[in-house]
Amino acid sequence: MKPETREKLLEEYQGLTYPKETTAIKYLYQFHQVNVNIFFDAFDSQNLNLSLVLVFQNNYYYTSLNINNTSISKEYLSEIPKEILDQILDDETKLDLFFQSIENHISSNKSRYINYEKDNIFRNTLKFCKKKNRSDLPFLFGIRHVPMSDKMFHILKETMGIDVNTLKQLQKKGITLVRTDDPQKRKKLTVILKEELL
Repeated sequence: MKPETREKLLEEYQGLTYPKETTAIKYLYQFHQVNVNIFFDAFDSQNLNLSLVLVFQNNYYYTSLNINNTSISKEYLSEIPKEILDQILDDETKLDLFFQSIENHISSNKSRYINYEKDNIFRNTLKFCKKKNRSDLPFLFGIRHVPMSDKMFHILKETMGIDVNTLKQLQKKGITLVRTDDPQKRKKLTVILKEELL
């Protein structure tokens, strides 16, 4: 994501009167018949949260996106339904126009305030993801004393933007981060590390 888009997200979020763990800003638009829902919060300044929910006909898709990544590509939309992917691909392999549309929409539109628990699209899509045992959930919850797989290391780095050195330290200690779909249970990364590692 471009630095200026990131700054706009932060500025709009900081405009909320009483931000808390359940509040976010949201953008909604349509791209090639797909409803694009973008959710952002800076509840944890060390782990900015950018979530994407795509809806096309009866297909729903959720993923976290790394706001610090300037070159998001197709591989970060893992397990996306083919029906949605077919709608948003530029050609057989690229999502450049789609990701550009996200940046353009954020840059030229005002967000609206939402509560994660009251946003039906967010809540219902996450319930569906959890039923499918997907590890791509939006909020950090704690740690588990099991070795972090290389796959999970990659997911946490690429979708949540967690510092590589932090992830290496956790992996070396045989610990992995656990995520949740419940905003009430979320914890800040610094709190998790202090509670569990010190």
